[in-house]
Amino acid sequence: MANYIKLTNNDILNKDFDIEYKGYKVEEVDAFLDVILEDYKVFEEMKKNFEEEKAALLKRNEVLEEELAKTRGVLKLTKEQQEALSREGLSSAQILQRISNLEKKNFDK
Repeated sequence: MANYIKLTNNDILNKDFDIEYKGYKVEEVDAFLDVILEDYKVFEEMKKNFEEEKAALLKRNEVLEEELAKTRGVLKLTKEQQEALSREGLSSAQILQRISNLEKKNFDK
């Protein structure tokens, strides 16, 4: 089975069949082809809608991927800043401890 549509609306509409002795009723064949033609019109409209929807979804996905990349960058920067503040916080605590120890020594004299 092929992955593409072989017939168009016009192919179906303009198809002529040879008439032979004891052949099919022309009116019945025409009526059936009219039904097929209407189906093809629906299929083409559905295909067009699906393609438009796909394009919109791809665009939305692209926007979301960009937002995700920015958010990840901000998160990484925030974590780095948090780690830096944590390291400084420990250093500051150590400095405060040393000052406290020095003050105790000086006041004890």
